[in-house]
Formats: sequence, C-alpha cells, structure tokens
Amino acid sequence: MAMGGIRGIVVRTALTALACGFVLAATPGCMGLDAPAGGARAAAGRIVNLGDSITDGQTYALLTGQALAEAGKPVPAFIGAGIGGDVASGMRQRLDRDVLVHHPTMVMLNCGINDIGRGVTMAAYEADVAAIAERLKAEKVGLMILTTSNLRGGRRAKELEAIRAILHRVAARYGLPVAEVYDRMEEARKAGKDLWEADGCHLNFEGYRCMARAVLDALGHADVAVPAELRCTPLPGIVARWKVLTVPENEPPLDAPRAAALAVDARWKDYRLPEPKPVKHWWLEQERSRGFAVSLNELFGGKRHLALARVRSRAREAWVNTGGEVAAVWLNGRKLEVHRDRGWHAGGNRIPVALRKGVSTIVIETGGRFFLSITDGPSW
Repeated sequence: MAMGGIRGIVVRTALTALACGFVLAATPGCMGLDAPAGGARAAAGRIVNLGDSITDGQTYALLTGQALAEAGKPVPAFIGAGIGGDVASGMRQRLDRDVLVHHPTMVMLNCGINDIGRGVTMAAYEADVAAIAERLKAEKVGLMILTTSNLRGGRRAKELEAIRAILHRVAARYGLPVAEVYDRMEEARKAGKDLWEADGCHLNFEGYRCMARAVLDALGHADVAVPAELRCTPLPGIVARWKVLTVPENEPPLDAPRAAALAVDARWKDYRLPEPKPVKHWWLEQERSRGFAVSLNELFGGKRHLALARVRSRAREAWVNTGGEVAAVWLNGRKLEVHRDRGWHAGGNRIPVALRKGVSTIVIETGGRFFLSITDGPSW
C-alpha cells in the first residue's frame, strides 16, 4: 500500500448511545483485539503483543484475530503493549507494568529494528531477549518470538540476519515457537511487492499481511487465509460526544483551578466519534474506524486542543483508557495519571477510576489525535 492510499477498512457503526455522550460499541473494535473474556476467546487465551512502533500500530494483531474469526477458529484476546522507538532492554524493564499485569497466556515479542538503529551490541540484545524468555518461563507464560521485519531495498540485511540468528538461538534454547516475519517479507520483497511506508521501515498494509501470515503459521494455522481487508468497529466504551476548544500552542497546561473553572461557551465546537468521514491514509483510517479522533487539527485548526465530555453513569469502579496524543485527563476536576510514553495504541494508559452516580465531567488535553474509552476492566 502506497503512502496516502486507503485499503481494506470497512466501518460498521453498530453503537448503542447512552445519555450525555457515553457510548458503548456493540462489538469489539476488530475481532480478537482486547476482546472480552468468555466463550471461545477465553478458551483461546490472552496474548500480549510486546514490541515497538510496528507492534504499536496493532494491524497484525487485528488481521490475525479477524483471520481466525472468519475461519471459525477460537480467537484469543490480543492486548497491545507496543511503544514506538522501544528496544529489547526497554521491553525487558516493563514486563511487570505492561505485560504480566494482564495475566497473559502468551506473549508475542517483536524487537530488533530499533536495537540496530541505536547501535545496541548483538551480545546485549541477545542477553535482553534471553532475559525476557527466562522471566516469562518463570511466570509460566508462553512466549512466541517474531523475527524482525525487513527494510526497503534490503537495507542492513547483514545486521538483520544476525538478529534473526540470535532470535532463533534463544528460541531453540527455551523451546519457543518462531513467527518467521523476516522470511515472509523477504519472499514478498524479492517478488517485487512494496511492503513499507515512505520511510522504508514502517509497514504498509501489505507488509502487515506478511506479519499476520507468519504469526498464523506459528500459531499452527497455516490453513487460515490472511484477510485482504480489515473490518473494524468502534471499540467498547468510547466516549462519543465532545466539545472541543483549540488553544494556543504557547498556553500552559491546565492546573486544578483552571480545569475547575472551564466553562463551555460559543468557542467550543461540537465533535462526535467515530468521525463520519474516511481519511486518506489506510492506517489512520483503521484507527478512525475503531473510535480514535484523527482529524482535530484539520477540523478545528491549531495543534493543541481541549476536549470536554459529560458522562452519565451509576456509581462504580471503572477504567479510563487513553491512546493517541492525550497529554492529560481530568475527571471531575481531578487530574489522572497519564504517561505519554506508553504508546499510541488504545489503552496505552489504563487508569482505574471511581465514577460517581450521575454525570461526570471529563476534560482532556491533546494534540490532533486521541482515544478515550471507559470500561469495566483494564482490558476489553
């Protein structure tokens, strides 16, 4: 898929509206991704996808889940744990925070491209991957290793082959399955297929289809076809109705008094999710169809925005899940703990909250793209 093209995103807007803008999607955002426990999905387990920006993009997990569903196979719950720019040592350090907290039955590990880019030694890389395998073995959690994607034009092939050899060595040592992403992409590259975005590193839709093929094979589903298109729905619990105010780029972030004093007036514009108009780039269209805001800058001008929503709920314990460019979240005047280094994906931050009975006010500070949902648990 060339940059700027749209491929394979079909939106189904099956939503149930509740009062004051809190809506719940009737089905999960794409088959298998953060799907609720129960039934076939519970039987198929919970898989955490641990990796860098290629994992953070979610597409290969979405394709894998949809492929299994369309083939009538059990679909595991896929939980995103990708962070752009991360390396193996970073993934090792955040196993407790981002992986084990979800009590997975399996982890899919995808790392190596950034390690090469940052000059990490092969010995250090192997030690970190082995340490991840050792920790998961101790926790009795399965691990599948994904070989790295390749680069346009066969760039840095020698280093990527060395990484591939390391991953196979660690897999053999611990008896782990390997998803042969590198091999599948090399076959496609040599056949003349374009698999990358403009930077020659991040994958386009066809590149992600190669990844999904490798994962399905490693899961024992060589007979299952990779979908030619994704069919996505809004994720559960998205907050759909907002008022948006564009603020100057040099304006300081909100503090508690300013957040409490916010008043909606004529400057605030109505905004609803999912955005009704498709966007040009296939990956942003994927995220739009799952309930991300992707066009605030284009719709309202500027690059910084406040968004305010009023949510009606019974008194209950819940989770606020964020993604995209959310910098801060305020709930009823209280600032929630949001970390901007948790990845783009929906649920990069998963924050426990106590919702009061009646109407609660949510205010977010964000760039032009964001995700926010409220769910009854930290995964969905």
